[in-house]
Amino acid sequence: MKKTIFLGLAMLFATLSFAQNNRSSAEVFLQIANPGKYNVYLDDELVGSANGRFRFYDVYNTAPILSIIQGNTVILKQRIRVIPQQRLVLSFEDKRLITLKQLTIYRNRQYALDDFDGYTGDYNTGIVPPPPAVPELNYRLLSDEAFQAFLTQYRRESFDDGRTRMINVVSKNASLLSAQARVLLKSFAFDDERLKVARNLYKTVADPQNYFTLSDIFTFKSNKDDFLKYLENQ
Repeated sequence: MKKTIFLGLAMLFATLSFAQNNRSSAEVFLQIANPGKYNVYLDDELVGSANGRFRFYDVYNTAPILSIIQGNTVILKQRIRVIPQQRLVLSFEDKRLITLKQLTIYRNRQYALDDFDGYTGDYNTGIVPPPPAVPELNYRLLSDEAFQAFLTQYRRESFDDGRTRMINVVSKNASLLSAQARVLLKSFAFDDERLKVARNLYKTVADPQNYFTLSDIFTFKSNKDDFLKYLENQ
């Protein structure tokens, strides 16, 4: 039975969409066509604008959540996909989020973009641009549907050793978000096993900058301290 489950998981991960390593930063620029006063969040970062253009630099999460708020009303909350070393230019109009451009930030190892949606000059130097940097580790991000399918099978496991085995399977083929790791680790019965798996997952998690939020899932203060100390040393 377990062999069948793991075979099914392997087939599931073969369908996941591929993403680049999130250690390199990206940029996300947004323009809102309709006039008005808006606050725009990308994950926890807030940007305001008087001219309807919102700029987010140094975006490390490749799957951040974009939220547009007008007054006290959230008019959009949507997960987007960004590519390291590229600027994603978006437009919000007619209650829809539209991708306008995807621009490479660097050319000939120099910052090449203007203040919104174009390059600073003609690219006719005759110099062949260097290939994009190859990340040390590529990863596959789980779609929401794939994670829910995995979670359904994961919850059938009654013991920590089975949970650990299934997490090992998923982490070989995909990178979890911190929020997804949190859901899985909270199911563990024993704190020591939870700590061991949490350390291993950090090596491939897609948003390591958010991983500290898992510190409150530990039952014992000593394990919480060990977890935070481990993150400090990475």
